[in-house]
Amino acid sequence: MKKLLFFTAILTAISFRVAAQEYQYVPFPDSGAVWSEMYSSEETLVVYERFTITGEDTLINNLQYRKLYIFYDEIFDTTNARCVGGIREDEKKRVYFKGDFLIHRLKPFSFIEPIENEILLYDFSLEIGDTINFDVENEIFLCIKSIDTIQIENSQRKVFKFEKSSARWIEGIGNTRGLLFSSFGLPTGGEHGYLICFLQNNEVLYHDEYYNDCFPSNVGVESKKLNLGIQVYPNPANGNTVRFEWGDSEIENIEVFNLLGELVGSTTVTAKSFVDYPTNKMQPGIYVYKAIDKNGFCQTGRFVVE
Repeated sequence: MKKLLFFTAILTAISFRVAAQEYQYVPFPDSGAVWSEMYSSEETLVVYERFTITGEDTLINNLQYRKLYIFYDEIFDTTNARCVGGIREDEKKRVYFKGDFLIHRLKPFSFIEPIENEILLYDFSLEIGDTINFDVENEIFLCIKSIDTIQIENSQRKVFKFEKSSARWIEGIGNTRGLLFSSFGLPTGGEHGYLICFLQNNEVLYHDEYYNDCFPSNVGVESKKLNLGIQVYPNPANGNTVRFEWGDSEIENIEVFNLLGELVGSTTVTAKSFVDYPTNKMQPGIYVYKAIDKNGFCQTGRFVVE
C-alpha cells in the first residue's frame, strides 16, 4: 500500500512538471535505456538488478529483437553483464520478450533453460475493459480498469491500471513491478519485484521515491570495493564543475562514465589532493566515476548533474 501511495504521488508530481501537450504515442525504448529494479524472493532475499537495451540487434526465429542485458554493478559493461534475450515491439504497440527464465534466489545470474515461446509483456493498444493474460499456465486474466495520461518531461504517456493488481504499465517505460514482470511466474520467476528507476539516455524519467537511491547496491558486491577516501561535491552538481577530493591517497586518474558504461571523459591528476572536473557541457543525469591510484587500486561512486 505504501508503494502505491508513493507511485500515485510521483504521477501527480510528474503530471504538473510540464504544461500539457498534445498526446502522441511513445514507443517502447530500443536503445539507451536502463531499468533499475528490486527483486525479493520467498526467502526474503533482496537483490538489486539492472536491465539495459543498448541498441544491439539480434535475430531470433526470423524476428528482429533488441538485445536485453542484466547487470549488477555500478555501470554496464559487457564483461559484467549477461544477455538474457531480446525485446521487440510490433506495429500494433505490443511488446514481446524472448529469452531465458530469470530466477534470483541465492546469487545474481541464476538462470534455467530458455523460454520456448516469446512472451507478450505489454499491449499498449488495449482499452478500458479489455483483458490480458497475466498467467499463461494458470489462465489468469486481468482487466484494465482505467487508463490515465500523465506528463513526463516533454511527452504525455498513458498509464494502465488493472483490477485486482498493483501492477501499472507506463507507456514507453514498462511495468512498475519490473520490466519483465508479465505474469506471476514468467519470466522473472516471482511476483515480488519493483521498478526503482528508469533512465533514457542517462536521464531519469521515473523514480520511485520510496527508494532514496536510484541505484541501491547489493551488499556482497559493495563490500568488495576499495575506499580511497574520495569525496564528491557539490552533489548534485549544479554549476560548472564538480570537485573530487581525497586525503592521503595518491590518485592518478579519474574517469567518468554514463550508466551504459560509455566513457564520458577523464582527467589526469598530478600531486594534488583534489581536482575540479568540468560539468558545464554534460547532459543532466546520473554518472559514475572511477578514481585510480598509483598502485592501480580504484574506487567508484556516483554523482548527479542537474
